[in-house]
Amino acid sequence: MTNQLVPSLYIFTALECEAKALIIYFDLKKDISSKAFSIYKNSDIILTVTGVGKVAMAGGVTHTLALFPTRQLPIMLNIGIAGHKTQKIGTLYSAVKVTDTDSGKTFYPQMVNHKWGELGEIQTLSKPCEQYSLEFLNDMEAAAFYEMAVKYSSSELIHCLKVISDNEESSIKEINAKIVVQWISEQVDGIETVLVDLRKRRSTFHQVASDVFEQLIKQWHFTVSGKVKLKSLLMRWELLSTENWLQKNPQEFISGKSILTKLESDIDALDIHL
Repeated sequence: MTNQLVPSLYIFTALECEAKALIIYFDLKKDISSKAFSIYKNSDIILTVTGVGKVAMAGGVTHTLALFPTRQLPIMLNIGIAGHKTQKIGTLYSAVKVTDTDSGKTFYPQMVNHKWGELGEIQTLSKPCEQYSLEFLNDMEAAAFYEMAVKYSSSELIHCLKVISDNEESSIKEINAKIVVQWISEQVDGIETVLVDLRKRRSTFHQVASDVFEQLIKQWHFTVSGKVKLKSLLMRWELLSTENWLQKNPQEFISGKSILTKLESDIDALDIHL
């Protein structure tokens, strides 16, 4: 059974200590009905503590979006800690590139504002690592979060925010829950700045593609993630073209999936000629 709450912001942390300051700041209450994951919420925000690692994070994102399906493109954030070779402990970073070191998959969050603290690249590992790089932050969840989140929202609204927790001079073994709460607490103003920018960005999406979107979902079946993808693609089409996509494609479709495939192909063709 799905929940009637329709949030606009989803936050995912791996650890309870990463979530605590955010729970306090946003005045979130625990959802006692959730058994699979610890979920905290208010009328507009869902925060899920997924557990450590890629499998746990992917499961947490999927479970949460099934439990609280959205009717609009949501803001989705992965907030937590990460290591780096030299960067100062407690520094807030926004990811401009996220790489899964196991699969080689790479994701590029689309930055709305380049003043969200420091900008950096994340490599997502399968286990804790003290082999640091000057190029990457080390974490264990960001790639799995991003890979699942893009099924439900637009890349402009999906971001990974990390606080430096360890480096060559301060071992990962020195991290404890109390200090993590403090680090995240010290960065809530920076996190709020990101949210203000993202909410402004999302507000520009609301009036785009609504008529065509409503017409298509009434006529064809789409999954929850399919509806999100359809809206995102229609928005992109209308930003790149002055034509009505549905009028341009009067042919009979056989399924919602075939509509998504054709729309994606038409957008790619537009991009080539820009």
